[in-house]
Amino acid sequence: MMKAHDFVLALLAFALFAMLAFLPMFSHAGSLQVHTWQGAAKAAHTIAHDDYCSASTTGIDQYALPILNARGLKASLGLIAGSCTDAQWQTLKERVAQGHELFNHTLTHLGMLEPGSLAPISGWDNLREIVSAQQLVQSKLGYTMHFVAFPSDLATPQAKAFVEAQSEILGVRAAKHIYDGKAAGLNDANQLQPYFVKWDGYWRDGKWSLYKPARGNMLIQHVDAALTDGSWSYRTLHGVADSSWEAAPVDQYTAYADYLAAKVKTGELWVAGPSEIIRYQVTRTQCPLKLDGNTIKVSTSNPLCGRYGTALTVDVRLDAGQKGTFIQQGKALPVQMLDAATARLAINPLLGDVKIQ
Repeated sequence: MMKAHDFVLALLAFALFAMLAFLPMFSHAGSLQVHTWQGAAKAAHTIAHDDYCSASTTGIDQYALPILNARGLKASLGLIAGSCTDAQWQTLKERVAQGHELFNHTLTHLGMLEPGSLAPISGWDNLREIVSAQQLVQSKLGYTMHFVAFPSDLATPQAKAFVEAQSEILGVRAAKHIYDGKAAGLNDANQLQPYFVKWDGYWRDGKWSLYKPARGNMLIQHVDAALTDGSWSYRTLHGVADSSWEAAPVDQYTAYADYLAAKVKTGELWVAGPSEIIRYQVTRTQCPLKLDGNTIKVSTSNPLCGRYGTALTVDVRLDAGQKGTFIQQGKALPVQMLDAATARLAINPLLGDVKIQ
């Protein structure tokens, strides 16, 4: 007759056998991960050049954009739309075709507050400076700008509220009516404020920058800060090697572009315009994806999902019976197999559920 302790040992042995037998099944159970940044990058970065169409920012076309284009990098151009000449409108058509984003830097660059003193400037008009700029760019280029940066990054609460109420505007560079330092910094993906995108402005001596030249290239320092933090850094510039305000030297800008290109190549960094990054983050938080057997179910009930929706980078751990084919709206989606059981693909929630085969 089996003794009690022998029975317990036999029971434990059976339990261990059963656990080991079913372990492979559990290890291959399907799972889904939506990445924080497009392409599973560690961080994101924006290159923004203000005052495009100003007579002083000739270095944007002469130096900056050729340097970026040669490396496959995209910039964002802040238009003073009322100053653009016929020749510049033609050039801007090429810039849009190259993938660069255009953003609204007002019609005339007339601010509403004096830099430094913060004294009111007479003549500011929301309809003229914001709406008319939107309409002019649309009429000249057939392009809708989705991001706004106020002159000198100074704005009254009333002007900010007006811009936020415009349905086609998806984001605004951080601007305030006082100096409190809160507009500068990095943007946390999980606490992103689309209408208060933090930034760092380039100053050759680092006077009003978060970074100092003694520590190396200040343009690169802002990139590294985002990579360390896993966040989004927005770099504000004007021209390059021209007569614009605090123009960046060509050598520093070239080193910056080389560094960005290297980080993009390794997959560590996503470089894009602000609207694209904002769309991704709002979609990630407001358009949830859920793996349910052989279906990735999407939820688009939140109005923000419909307004901002874009493709998300998703990794799917396949079940043992799944081959790794993903069907959305009757079409197979492009898939990168990271290993025998893990697929990476881009899913736009606005296009509906995805079937896994």
